Amino acid sequence: METIKEWVTHIDFNGDQLVNGPRQLEWIGQGRSAVVFRIEGTNHAVKVFYPRFKDLAEKEADVYRMLSNHDFFPQLIKEGDGFLVLEFVEGLTFYDCLVQGIKITPEMVKQVDKALEFARSKGLNPSDIHLKNMMLTPENEVKIIDVVRFTQEKECTHWPDLKKAYYTYYQKRYFPKKYPKIVIELIIRLYRKHLLPI
Repeated sequence: METIKEWVTHIDFNGDQLVNGPRQLEWIGQGRSAVVFRIEGTNHAVKVFYPRFKDLAEKEADVYRMLSNHDFFPQLIKEGDGFLVLEFVEGLTFYDCLVQGIKITPEMVKQVDKALEFARSKGLNPSDIHLKNMMLTPENEVKIIDVVRFTQEKECTHWPDLKKAYYTYYQKRYFPKKYPKIVIELIIRLYRKHLLPI
């Protein structure tokens, strides 16, 4: 564990932008509060929070403990100062599925519902559920990979809105199943500005 801690200290940020990181950590994703790496030669990932969000590591670790290593969520391996070591989840995000034209099935939607219902049963408030934090594994199982905002109190309508769009539009036979990233990003921006009729 000392080695991972040392690697994390060698990650350079400029505000919320990753500048540089050690070669043992392979960059796999970046969000509003953290960057995620796969640890070379392992099935583990390390989520490193930007300096101004370091305190969220402890909060997210608490959420993972409440979720008790349930199959719908990555397993928490270790918690450190401003970082978490998690099970690396192999697969595609729902965002990737849209880009590659891999059909998002009703069963996948049901699995997300089950995951969120389980989180609610633990006293959590699933929030910030979007296309890039829902994953489809090679075994056709769904995992939710970002739970840091599951303790916020305000109601989040992201998932109900996504589900409504899924059943209203996406499931129609004539509706495209593959989209360029630029189209998806445009839809996301319009949604955030409340300019889409969902």
